Amino acid sequence: MHLNVVSICTALALCCLLPLDVYANPPLPQEKPLPGLGNSQFIEGVDVPAIKPATLPEELLAGPDDSGRKASAGEFSTPATCDIPGATFEQLAPMQGDQGDEECGITVPVNLSGLRGEDAEVTFPMKATLSCGFATSLTAWVIEDVLPIAQAQFGKPVSEFLTGPGYQCRRRNNLPDGKLSEHALGKAIDIVAFRLSDGTEISVEKDWARNTQSGSFLSAIHKAACKRFTTVLGPDADPNHKSHFHLDIGCHGKSCNYIICQ
Repeated sequence: MHLNVVSICTALALCCLLPLDVYANPPLPQEKPLPGLGNSQFIEGVDVPAIKPATLPEELLAGPDDSGRKASAGEFSTPATCDIPGATFEQLAPMQGDQGDEECGITVPVNLSGLRGEDAEVTFPMKATLSCGFATSLTAWVIEDVLPIAQAQFGKPVSEFLTGPGYQCRRRNNLPDGKLSEHALGKAIDIVAFRLSDGTEISVEKDWARNTQSGSFLSAIHKAACKRFTTVLGPDADPNHKSHFHLDIGCHGKSCNYIICQ
């Protein structure tokens, strides 16, 4: 019995002598400014939090086939025509491979520059390069959810979305051997802020969780997004998303019937 006590004490003492770095979390990705947003910051390259997602009802998975998946050479040579009612965009030539990574690419890419609702027009100061499928989902969310919620909250529409570029050829969380990011397939976008028609700016970082009209607006559109996208991450997800919403339509789980809504 005496030997067991001594052994336990010795083990505890050795643990206390281990360097703190053994228990430290890995450093967060470096914050990068988005062009045209002044001092606004977001952390580029973080796609997935470490929390198991919830199940998404099958009816919410219905929608246009996503054209951002990796496609065969034949598909790239005969691209489909993208049709998104309410969207202003330029269809681009198929994109296959980038920065030495052949898995990146979009079969039917578009440069999304604006959206038109019944009584409002929304512009993207930074045009977003997206797959046709993801741009279709984004357009529906903006026209059917974001614009009506803004009108109800503020009595005026959203006129600008301040976003990242959408398509980025990289791996998840910028790890060289990680899974392909949904950004690398044009199936994701990061939204930093919204600008109303009177110039008022609603910042995800500054206005999230505040007991204000802006805070209520962000909460409502975040909730609505969880019914349209398979991944919705905001400031409550983790520190990496303190300054933006990350939206994507990637597959989670073997049957793709999970969502991450945080």
